[in-house]
Amino acid sequence: MGGTLSGLSGGALTLQLNGQQSLTRSANGPFSFETPLEDGSDYAVTVTSAPAEQECAVEGGTGKVAGADVSSIQVRCATRTYSLGGTVEGLRGTLELGLGSERLQVTANGGFTFTTKLPRGDTYSVEVKTLPAGQRCTLTNGTGTVAGNVTNLSVRCLDWYTLDTHQAASVVIGQQDFTSGFPHQADTAGANTLNGPLGNPVLAGGRLYLSDQNSNRVLGFNGVPSANDASAAFVLGQPDFTSIEAGSGQENLDGPAGLASDGTRLAVADYRNNRVLLYPALPASTGATPTLVLGQPALDTHAEDCGRDDLRLPKDVFIGHGKVLVADSGNNRVLVWNTFPSANAAPAELVLGQQSFESCASNDATGDGTEDATPSASTLFGPTGVWTDGTRLAVVDTANSRVLLWKSFPTVNGQAADVVLGQADFTSRATGTTASRLRIPSYIASTGLQLFVADNQNNRVLVWNQFPTANGVAADLVLGQPDFTSDTEASPPSASGFSQPAGILLAWPQVVVPDASNNRVLVFTSR
Repeated sequence: MGGTLSGLSGGALTLQLNGQQSLTRSANGPFSFETPLEDGSDYAVTVTSAPAEQECAVEGGTGKVAGADVSSIQVRCATRTYSLGGTVEGLRGTLELGLGSERLQVTANGGFTFTTKLPRGDTYSVEVKTLPAGQRCTLTNGTGTVAGNVTNLSVRCLDWYTLDTHQAASVVIGQQDFTSGFPHQADTAGANTLNGPLGNPVLAGGRLYLSDQNSNRVLGFNGVPSANDASAAFVLGQPDFTSIEAGSGQENLDGPAGLASDGTRLAVADYRNNRVLLYPALPASTGATPTLVLGQPALDTHAEDCGRDDLRLPKDVFIGHGKVLVADSGNNRVLVWNTFPSANAAPAELVLGQQSFESCASNDATGDGTEDATPSASTLFGPTGVWTDGTRLAVVDTANSRVLLWKSFPTVNGQAADVVLGQADFTSRATGTTASRLRIPSYIASTGLQLFVADNQNNRVLVWNQFPTANGVAADLVLGQPDFTSDTEASPPSASGFSQPAGILLAWPQVVVPDASNNRVLVFTSR
């Protein structure tokens, strides 16, 4: 029994015949097992060991002896090669990656593997060749030396909005056209009207949720409207579209502000009821009610206080990455729950802007209950907007006319911020109208790369195309104004102007902005 060995290098190869006879060779060429087999016997030749960086395969190694010596067995060895792959997250579209001459089309999130394999010791360089439309993708661990299968290539894709300064909106919600701005279109409340919309909208489960603050309701639309004067499909906080009375029961709202969703649940900052309402599933019809409340012991109480389980005039809420964050504006702090609450009045686990849960004065770095002469990196004054990607944190510190950024999520009460926007340093709080100044900003949103801030009293939205990492960084783009030094209020309204914008939703390719004093919501479309 024998054959030919080829491709062997760098060590010895051991073959085995029928699990019994062994044969070791260190060079290419003919081979033959010592003991012959009887005619008619079955035979099977296998590789039991090979050089560490070689893969050897047997061809024609099984059969039956048929009256003659078997000399046709081929054992071919080749250098061992290793696969290269990793994971993609956030992808929306088609991404092309390159490894040498290979081009790999990736169309879904999750794992990917190149067809090309490389031997140990070879260097590799993977590149992003083509980006998906409307996204920017970052590759990590893209270069290295092969020491085994490469599995740690990591691609993260984020939405990218291409907008123009003073761009006109494509759609208006709450008004018949872009030149109208009366509350409820100068008539009674309806499914297509608004009165002082305020807070970040939510798009989840294919539904758009808008907080209509002065009508004490949240309107639900079947997606982001594509035409002006669209009508909502359902309403929360009211029994019908014509009712606007405030209330403090489970089915009521009083001045709702910011909204939030983690994709399966909805949260509402119920401003004048001093609470945050939590819906266990995304509401889809009029009359849907929350099942949990933060800031109150029950769904029919509305007292304000300063404590670990209290709220006073909350303006915004964020749910996601396993956390719940509330901008407890009246208590000059942000409360953090590191897990989703399961009971009413669940106590917060972390407080920012204050040294303890019992301190609630503005700009009070010492926690003595008295406002300091200047703000600091650890204080807040009427915060109204919160955002996090699970690592970084952004808080709109409204009355200090600034935005505070933490590079990693805080872990101790009163932890100081790392970066400030709108001011040159942490002790300044002057207002201004430039690319690097703010005037009473309200809400915030981010893709994780681009950062959007509703600069309320400057009647504009500022956009940073790179997430800021240094104090006082200037914005790259402005919506609502022709330049960074204008602050004109859009009165009468127009398609490209604001009157106190108070919220931002990033829902590719749309940027949705509640234009509070014009009683409408503007929808901008990325080009």
